[in-house]
Amino acid sequence: DGRPRMPLVLVLDNLRSAFNVGAIFRTSECLRVRKIYLCGYTATPEDTKGQTSRASMGADGFVPWEYRPKTLPVLQELREAGMQVVALETVKDAVSLHRHAFPASPGVALLLGNERHGLEADLLAACSTVVRIPCHGVKNSLNVGIASAICSYEIARQWSLGDG
Repeated sequence: DGRPRMPLVLVLDNLRSAFNVGAIFRTSECLRVRKIYLCGYTATPEDTKGQTSRASMGADGFVPWEYRPKTLPVLQELREAGMQVVALETVKDAVSLHRHAFPASPGVALLLGNERHGLEADLLAACSTVVRIPCHGVKNSLNVGIASAICSYEIARQWSLGDG
């Protein structure tokens, strides 16, 4: 398939749920995300139980991905390649994703963290900025698969890629 890919790379840090990873692959396939890095103990489509691949409904076969044991070197490589590295996290100084201008060229690397513990301080420090999804209920966060979809579609909207 020679169609261009969206200049968005996802970096998943220690996601514990194969079902969340599978959901992220499905959204990424729909948007033609450039690549997904699966870091640390994040489930991969090659895991023996096959949960990630099943949860993605086969989308993992259409999205380039790579397993890396450590996340920080991946972020450093993406920054050196000129990409803006953005963390999606609920920390105090995070900017609403709707108020952040995501640069289409050369693109964005979106960092997503563990479902329970989020992102470590060293990874947040390696990012150009931290964005959050505004939440108005009692809970201040969303499921990582859903949050990834919301943020990815906001980036596509800003880049006028939403009409497929």
